[in-house]
Amino acid sequence: MQAITIPILSDYPMILTLLGLSVGGLLTLIVGSRSEKGARVLAALSLLGGLMLNVLLLLECGDSPVTHDFVWLGDTTNPIMTLGFLGDGLSAPVGVLIAGLGLFSVVYSFVYMENLRHPGLYYSLMVWFVAAMLGVVYATNLMQFFVFYELMLIPAFVLVYVYGVSEDPEQRSKNALQFWVWTAIGGMISLFGVFFLFGATGTMDIQTLYTTSMATNVAKFVGLMFLLGFGIKMGLVPLHVWAPPVYGEAPIPVLVLLSGAMTKTAAYGVIRIVIPIFRAVLADYSLGLMLISVVTMFYGAMLAIAQKDLKMMLAYSSISQLGYLMFGYSTMTVVGVNGAAFQIINHGILASLMFFCAGAIKMRTGTMEFDRLGGLAPKMPALATVFVLGGLALAGTPPMSAFPGEMMIFAGAAEVAMNGWAYVALMVVGVITTGLTAGYYLWAIRRTMYGQVPDELADVTDAPMTVLAITGVMAFFVVIIGIWPWLLWQYIQPVLSGILGGG
Repeated sequence: MQAITIPILSDYPMILTLLGLSVGGLLTLIVGSRSEKGARVLAALSLLGGLMLNVLLLLECGDSPVTHDFVWLGDTTNPIMTLGFLGDGLSAPVGVLIAGLGLFSVVYSFVYMENLRHPGLYYSLMVWFVAAMLGVVYATNLMQFFVFYELMLIPAFVLVYVYGVSEDPEQRSKNALQFWVWTAIGGMISLFGVFFLFGATGTMDIQTLYTTSMATNVAKFVGLMFLLGFGIKMGLVPLHVWAPPVYGEAPIPVLVLLSGAMTKTAAYGVIRIVIPIFRAVLADYSLGLMLISVVTMFYGAMLAIAQKDLKMMLAYSSISQLGYLMFGYSTMTVVGVNGAAFQIINHGILASLMFFCAGAIKMRTGTMEFDRLGGLAPKMPALATVFVLGGLALAGTPPMSAFPGEMMIFAGAAEVAMNGWAYVALMVVGVITTGLTAGYYLWAIRRTMYGQVPDELADVTDAPMTVLAITGVMAFFVVIIGIWPWLLWQYIQPVLSGILGGG
């Protein structure tokens, strides 16, 4: 699908994206020290340019991957390590997701982040956060992957620490430090896995590792190390303890990047590194991984039901939904893994859409507590429409975008169900959890959008046009991808079929 060919832009979209965002973030920091408006404009333009380049990359890689390799250590005939960038049907859609959420989060900040302290710092950190995440998905070798993987923690930590919602600086510091420690530990565990893998194979090139053999016991050990590291970043139960306090602390635009984008880099790492390299040996642990996934799905759903605050309900829902991703991976089937890849994009859009809606409700009502809300649909009809649509989509309602992904995930579970009653039981619990998801989203819709309007909300009006434009665009993609999933599937499926060895 080579639709567009623009010299330079078409040849180097990934390099130009990273350079543009790095320089754009620096200019945003400098200009922002004098003008908040200037910081806003530069951040938005930088991310808009990054999004356009990633869309161009997606169109370019339809026929064949776009790759760039540079020798970093050694010489050209015998390189020790290369610096490489890969754009294909898996990395490019995730890149579009991250860049798009970055742009939307920055534009959303224009109306949401009032009385912003150090605007240049805030907007530059948002840009650099996106740049680091894009570096993760472009990487072609493990060391490069983990350099960017750890770099993205720096802007994320500062954003939570400086701009967290807690008025108590000590509490804000505690939540930010907890985020740093847990996610840094996850990164270090995976980094040790990189060193073990290099010692066993002599290479860090991801594509080369797909066809490199190693001792079974070494492969099992290293594969489990990677899964542990990525599991912490994804927030799988019981490795999720950092997520609820940080999700509660982060302001909505930052939370969108944490939940909608950052956790997806870990999910991307599983599908780009762990499944293709260690799939054969980790099949022995499929049942245990499925159990962890189902526990995450069910535990997150039950705690979401128990929440009295919309933001925290969505936070636990996000944890639950990431369990679906891991459930698809843990089936080790082609259709299940493809469904999980589909859900990376889908959940990134839907979780962000719901957080944006929650922030809009907070802007207009001053609260996200269910007991203080109600009857908002007649007063906020446009926002209510996208809020209801997003809730139904996350519950797996056809014909919206979560339905095709969940269908493939459970189809993968059905393939392995013949291996024993335990697999059948886990699949049944997983399906039941989708009913719980529908229950707490419908209950949230009922408590916020319908019923008696509290007296103090009598004069509430609809969300700002900026918010409605952002959520409207996201809702459009939710419907389009649900009706015609091939729009996304045509890019993902060929790549996964190649690296998994199946159709």
